[in-house]
Amino acid sequence: MSSPSLPSRPPHWAVTRTYRKPYKKSTKGCCQYVLFSLKSPSTANLDFIPGPLWKVNLHANMKCDEIYPCSNCRKKYVDASCCKYSLGPRNSEATSKSTSQTQSSNASNASRSPIHRSLSVTPVGINSSHLLELRLMHHYTKSVFSRPPQKPGFALYHSLWDFEVPQVAFSSELVLNALLGITSLNLLSLNPNDQTLFQSAWSHFNKAVVLQRTALDQMDRQNAEPMIIAAILLAHFNWLAACNEQTPHPRKLEVETYNMCKGILDLAQESGPNLDKYSAIPEVTVEAPPGSSLDKHFMDAATQDMKNVLDSLDARNIGRDEKDACHKFAEEIVQIYTLIASGCKDNAGLEQKIVTLLHRVPECFVSLLEVDDPTALALLARDVMCLELIEDSSAWWVHGAGNSKVPPKALHGILDTMPVDYKWTMEFPLQVIGREVQINHNRAMT
Repeated sequence: MSSPSLPSRPPHWAVTRTYRKPYKKSTKGCCQYVLFSLKSPSTANLDFIPGPLWKVNLHANMKCDEIYPCSNCRKKYVDASCCKYSLGPRNSEATSKSTSQTQSSNASNASRSPIHRSLSVTPVGINSSHLLELRLMHHYTKSVFSRPPQKPGFALYHSLWDFEVPQVAFSSELVLNALLGITSLNLLSLNPNDQTLFQSAWSHFNKAVVLQRTALDQMDRQNAEPMIIAAILLAHFNWLAACNEQTPHPRKLEVETYNMCKGILDLAQESGPNLDKYSAIPEVTVEAPPGSSLDKHFMDAATQDMKNVLDSLDARNIGRDEKDACHKFAEEIVQIYTLIASGCKDNAGLEQKIVTLLHRVPECFVSLLEVDDPTALALLARDVMCLELIEDSSAWWVHGAGNSKVPPKALHGILDTMPVDYKWTMEFPLQVIGREVQINHNRAMT
């Protein structure tokens, strides 16, 4: 029996062989993809790595396709500059590859091209109005809490702006809008060309006024304190807004603010005993520091100036009550002069004495201001002038800020309102504003 025949082997020329094109690993590509040595995977020195190299993303284990910008960087970054080839210039092959791929991309791939703009710093989900509110709250807290430490006393005056206002604002939309409005106004005085702040100031002010009117119709014990605090903020807003004008009229600056403060007192009295701390302007007691020396040179000039103003009353055809009110106002001013000239550092007490002076004199004096009486205007100018004599003006809700400082704006407004025959009464206040007359405590000690 013959053995079975084995299959014959085909000739070598008939065998089909597969051919694999040799591949050379490249060391060029985006620096966002770290070069690791296959011999030593822990090595990450980009300057020199011995052995075969492979471009691998440190986190996603992805390769770089060596076009510019690479596809991975286009997905991960907005700015094309993030895709960097710092390991040396790309070869001509990679350049031609990038060019051919760019030219052959269709409209659907056009959106993957780099957008030439800087990275956005806006948090996701936050619109521009929220960013402005964050900016305003940051400015308020920074400006209020960075003031020099105040002397003890006047607990309401100190705590109102530091604690009550921000605390109530977090739970009351009314107070929040009033707070953002007055803060926008202050920031606007420091950045007068920012129209966004101008619009924000009046937008929040109008919202607060509407909410205040609605709350008045539905007043109860629960919303009484937010209404009072909002009314205080709106009164200060009116005070500062008047000084944003070129020459504010005294009636708008002083009389309107005075009437708003009277409304606050009436509102607090109607709110019940729980809010007695707002129902009356607290009695202000400010004393000169013990052993202090008075700047006699300033006091002589200020006293002579006040005598000249009061002597002009003799030629005025006004009633005895009005003249007595002017003398009472002048006495209060001289007391403030004395405290400041003696080196008193109780700024909060001095500020409160200055801004509440109209509430401590007969109402007939306010009636004189309403008709632009020249003597009343001259005395009012000296009251506002005292704010300039206080060294610390960090309480911007009283002093103003930037180009809208209250003393110079208010005095120029009074000067424009003053009749020509009485403009001489403005010489001394303008000299104080121009720093021609100053209080020198060193001179007082000498």
